[in-house]
Amino acid sequence: MPSAIYLSPHLDDAVLSCGGQIAQVVRAGNRVRVVTVFAGDVSADAADSAFVRELHARWGLGENPPALRRAEDVAALRTLGTDVTHLAFPDCVYRLGLMGAPLYPTRDAIFGGVAPVEMKLIERITVSLANLQLELQTEISNPQSPITIYLPLTAGHHVDHQIVRAAGERWARRRRIVYYEDYPYAESPDEVRAALGAGTFQAKLVELDEAALAAKVAAIACYRSQLSTFFADEAEMTVRVRAYTEAIGSSQPAERLWRQEEA
Repeated sequence: MPSAIYLSPHLDDAVLSCGGQIAQVVRAGNRVRVVTVFAGDVSADAADSAFVRELHARWGLGENPPALRRAEDVAALRTLGTDVTHLAFPDCVYRLGLMGAPLYPTRDAIFGGVAPVEMKLIERITVSLANLQLELQTEISNPQSPITIYLPLTAGHHVDHQIVRAAGERWARRRRIVYYEDYPYAESPDEVRAALGAGTFQAKLVELDEAALAAKVAAIACYRSQLSTFFADEAEMTVRVRAYTEAIGSSQPAERLWRQEEA
């Protein structure tokens, strides 16, 4: 039974945001499972927008990038020593509306509001998480359960992160939930503040030792197709990840979590 379940919107988010703490938790002898929600294949009727073609060209993974991205994710999470679950929901760039048009046809669109039609998707993800819970025979509804559910805070306002947070909150009933800062969007303090909104949250720093930081960097490097989305190259990624963690920890590398205070 895992001691922690991290819900990752995409095939890299949990590692980018929490790779250091995951490495330390596993090293301490605890089991961790990373569940990636939007890890499904590109279907025959998926959106084929100019934005999708641009992404496919950049990634260089052919017509069904999720297949190779899942392999990258397995390699990254093997580096950290976690259990892996990939759900079959498609990334937002592939999803269509009721009239058959792409729901999110541009980069700006994926950082905007969740389309109203996607409320049903949130329900479907919630059901899938409940079914996964039964499959893993994990008990999360008991307040005494040691299992902690980690959800994206939604820094950056990506629609898939918003959807995973909403589904995760429904599934876990907001009882043992901790929110992680979505990196690299969390490099901007304004994005973190916007994600916190008007809620009452308490921050918790997780200090990282050098071994954990090195494991995080090595795991991120496994996502070779995705590095160019955020970084010039692996060297820049290494520098920026250290700089961010040191900024969070006031010179001591750290990752920051948030817990919502009860009223």
